[in-house]
Parts: sequence; structure tokens; C-alpha cells
Amino acid sequence: MEVAMRTDVTLREEYVLKLWYTYINENLVQSTPCKAAIYDACSLRLIIASDGFYLLNNEIHNISEGMRFPEEAYRNGIDIQSRHYDVRLADGRNGIYARDGSDGCTVCKTSTLLIVVVSDQKVKSEESNEQIMKLGDFFRKIGL
Repeated sequence: MEVAMRTDVTLREEYVLKLWYTYINENLVQSTPCKAAIYDACSLRLIIASDGFYLLNNEIHNISEGMRFPEEAYRNGIDIQSRHYDVRLADGRNGIYARDGSDGCTVCKTSTLLIVVVSDQKVKSEESNEQIMKLGDFFRKIGL
């Protein structure tokens, strides 16, 4: 995985990057397989992502708003890489679960991070969703 190195990485982002390389990429992205991205929840700045996986500015903004206002997420769904997902669950606190046919999308919010993952029909969406929420719980426990 190629990641452009930045000179303005915060300590929190550095910690997330270290976890990405030592755990997340091997145990989640490659084993599931899925595409994942982690954003700063306040600035909506991308911290790290799977190769070729990115969200447009309006997509991450709408996801962030969907976390704050779940009724909007239910009504409008969410778009990721110009693909539309119908929201099945949005609790307004921890996450969003959405589907597009047999493909799934999970968004997990912690106090400082937004984790966005998409998976295709090769992966059971429930498995991917469970792993992402566990990752979110881990980040919450360590204060991220």
C-alpha cells in the first residue's frame, strides 16, 4: 500500500497510521477483503485509506452529517465513490450500516475518527460490520 507521507501529521494520526500497518491492513482489509478509510471526525481530513479508496469531499461531509442527523441518512442514503447505498441502520451515535444490493458499507464514529468501509458480495456484510464496530470500540477505549 502506498501512502503519501505528510509533514503535518498529528500524534493521533501517527498512532492510527501505526495501527493501520500493524493490525488494520493485515487483519481487516486484506483478510475480509474490503476497502477502508479513516478520517479525522472534526476536520474530515483523510488519515489513511486502502489503495484507490477515497471519498469525495461532499461524500464524507454527507456521511458526517448523517452521523449527526440519522433521519437524513435514512432519507437520502449515503454515496461512496459515486455509488449510492441505502441506509439500513443509523443510530446517530456510533455508526451507519448501508447496503447496495449484495454490497455493504459500514461507517463507525468514535470521538475523533470516522471509519468508512465498503465490502462486496464476496464478504458477508455482517462480518465486515462487526469487525469495524470492534475496531471502533478499540479506538474509543484508547480515547480516539
